[in-house]
Amino acid sequence: SSGDHVTSEIYLLPATDPLATPLCVSPRQVGREYDVDMHGDTLFIHTNDTDPNFRLCTAHISAPGEWVEKIAPSPHFYMTGVDCFRDFFIVDGREDGLDQIEIHRYEEGIAPQRIRFPEASYDAGLGNNPEYAMQVLRVGYESMVTPGTEYDYDVATGELTTLKVQEIPSGYQAAKYRTERLKITARDGTQVPVSIVYPADFPRDGSRPLFLYAYGAYGYAIPPGFSTGRLSLLDRGFAYAIAHIRGGDDLGQQWYLDGKLEKRTNTFNDFVDVAKGLIADGWTSAGRIAIAGRSAGGELMGAVVNSDPELWGAVIADVPFVDVLNTMLDADLPLTPGEWPEWGNPI
Repeated sequence: SSGDHVTSEIYLLPATDPLATPLCVSPRQVGREYDVDMHGDTLFIHTNDTDPNFRLCTAHISAPGEWVEKIAPSPHFYMTGVDCFRDFFIVDGREDGLDQIEIHRYEEGIAPQRIRFPEASYDAGLGNNPEYAMQVLRVGYESMVTPGTEYDYDVATGELTTLKVQEIPSGYQAAKYRTERLKITARDGTQVPVSIVYPADFPRDGSRPLFLYAYGAYGYAIPPGFSTGRLSLLDRGFAYAIAHIRGGDDLGQQWYLDGKLEKRTNTFNDFVDVAKGLIADGWTSAGRIAIAGRSAGGELMGAVVNSDPELWGAVIADVPFVDVLNTMLDADLPLTPGEWPEWGNPI
């Protein structure tokens, strides 16, 4: 495979004949991404060719470019990947920003089987499932209050069996903490999801400090997962929030597109508006918010510390990408040409 941030091209090579001429599934088209798995002689093609939330197509290996739609795109379900096994295929995605795993049968007319998870905010996905003939799937799960957990999921019965839970050497009592999934309205009316964890006795009177984190670039969604390092903050009275702002693909690829290039300011505005919404709801107060971002998230820090400095009590800009114009103007830098689809080409 080859590609950049917005385009991909995939070739197939038989493992029994590594010197064969690679078979191109479909020549690259600017702005179209796709990836491929196989079941027998059928290619399963996951692509955004007609919709930013992706769809699933099939093609026979003898005519790999003739795609036939198998699962249409959905405005509510963001399809992030497809894995083929002998008796079924898995569709990964996010619905309202929350991870979903669906088991589909190859036979027509059978409703998909979705793995159900118990919490309002979490991070889940397939683990290592190296065999083709699988009947029990390895699944990983965690939330902001649930340590990383490995399950076996029995496809026939729908039963989840716990195999391993992350050990916290210092001890951990989940009952001491709470997690919620919030929605805060940005200035243009967009509902921005926020994942938050806080001590069980946290008062919502604006008196406590809050740590707010975001990234907001490259279509990378920040998962609401577990962190042992975060416990120190919680035990000292902080709440910890993740703002799922535009620029990531938390709510689908359109969420990503609405935070890049000429729409980049949506990312900065979303972050500021989330902070103001948390203040209005009593989670904290102006000047008592610590914020952090790394790399492209460091660019976010540079923008918001200049636009709304009164909101922040501390700012961590880690390896910040803050000289965007000069960087994108210098085509001799090895990373610059590949970054133009993300930041724009001012040359």
